[in-house]
Amino acid sequence: MNYFPILIKLDKRRVLVCGSNDEAVFKIRILLKSSAEIFVFGSPASNKIKRWSEKKLIQYNNRLVEEKDCNNVAFAYVTLKKGTERNATLRVLTKKKILYCVVDDKLHSNFITPAIVDRNPVTVAIGSEGMAPALVRHIKAQIENILPQQTGLVARIIGAFRPYVYRLSESHTRRHFWARFFNEAKSQIFSQSGAQDLETTLKKKLHNLLKNKKNHEMSNYPVQFVSAGPGDPDLLTRKAANALHDGDIILYDRLIAPEILELCRREANLIEVGKSGFGSSWSQNDINTLLISKAITGQKVVRLKSGDAGIFSRLDEEITALDQAGLPFEVIPGVTTAAAAAASMGVSLTRRGRNGQVHLLTGYDINGFADYDWRSLALESTVAAIYMGVKAIPHLQNKLLRQGAAGDTPITVAENVGRKNAVWVASSLSTLMNDCRDHNITGPAILMLGLHPHIQRESLLSKKSQNSKNVFLYNDLSINRILPQLAVKNVKSASTTRKTL
Repeated sequence: MNYFPILIKLDKRRVLVCGSNDEAVFKIRILLKSSAEIFVFGSPASNKIKRWSEKKLIQYNNRLVEEKDCNNVAFAYVTLKKGTERNATLRVLTKKKILYCVVDDKLHSNFITPAIVDRNPVTVAIGSEGMAPALVRHIKAQIENILPQQTGLVARIIGAFRPYVYRLSESHTRRHFWARFFNEAKSQIFSQSGAQDLETTLKKKLHNLLKNKKNHEMSNYPVQFVSAGPGDPDLLTRKAANALHDGDIILYDRLIAPEILELCRREANLIEVGKSGFGSSWSQNDINTLLISKAITGQKVVRLKSGDAGIFSRLDEEITALDQAGLPFEVIPGVTTAAAAAASMGVSLTRRGRNGQVHLLTGYDINGFADYDWRSLALESTVAAIYMGVKAIPHLQNKLLRQGAAGDTPITVAENVGRKNAVWVASSLSTLMNDCRDHNITGPAILMLGLHPHIQRESLLSKKSQNSKNVFLYNDLSINRILPQLAVKNVKSASTTRKTL
């Protein structure tokens, strides 16, 4: 973010418009909606500027700005064309340390003005750092259509009741009071009813909420176990996104994607409670203790888990701890990594005539390497998703091959599923370890036993190898970023056939 959006107080302050052309008129028209004292400099003045001056809406000066004009100035617009007059104006503004925007010249400006949706006192600003004004105009039009004209009235009503709500003891209690109000009043707020009817309805609702002490007494909200999915924010359910937005305290796993954490409420307290099989981590008992200690404070606690919260995430252990403490909870399901990986590969987890069941397995259990019915898993029709399985590959290979699984059984390693740096390596059971090493697969990854990706298109870099070893690399990046990466990897393994998904 090269430009940081702020709202500047303009009451009893000057804004300078240096120029009297059409561009100046456009800026003045926006400024007239504010409480600023508008001083305009330049010549000749347009008819509109003259009329505004005659009505004393602005103060027009038929000259360039001078140092004596620069007292109590919030900022300045410069609409003058390139030349000596503009240069002289910029020298004055720079000397007086005034922020200025040179219209249509971002390079020489201290700030730029966003597109504005005005629902006084509610203001929505949209900017693209000057890169895509057409897109900004489109977004503005969308917001204009969504945001009711009476939004400003709603804000003024809330502002009148705010001192009374502020008497509530805790900040999160006040926030939850307002959340309850908006949940109950959203149909009225976004209706097209008359202003008088809307004002009466909202004031009555606020009064009733304040009068009923149960609406703002501290209570234990249910702990929300939220499924973050594999990493792509677009795969979050709407309910999961709402929980992140409302949460006061977010306890999140180590593998949660940064893009998901960005959706959490800005004021929320984010605490990583990472677990790692081969590094430092929180013990499950410590997580349980922390979860309970936060839940009894009356704040909204979100326990954010990667993938689906009910699959290999120790959900039951944390639920049991809450049960024993007498605390309520809610589980919000999500997209598990196996489903997301299969979708990205363009294949189904089940197929008529091939497999009527899918195995969801983990490479490790509480005792170390997990043990299963390897004879059943070795059958040709088996499809299994093996979570946390990369470091268990030698164990898996040994068990399956000894039980009669074919060496050319397809298996795909999916690394960083749902993220921009996702990679798929289509391999076979016998070559799996070597292929993972060749492609530097370190995880987090899932093994898709019995499945290869659906080949949609070949990369221009694909070359048939002499030994016909079929290893395919799939990368979730734009072609301009894929090509250099593939070129580098071809140096390490030039004999492999590579295709992109």
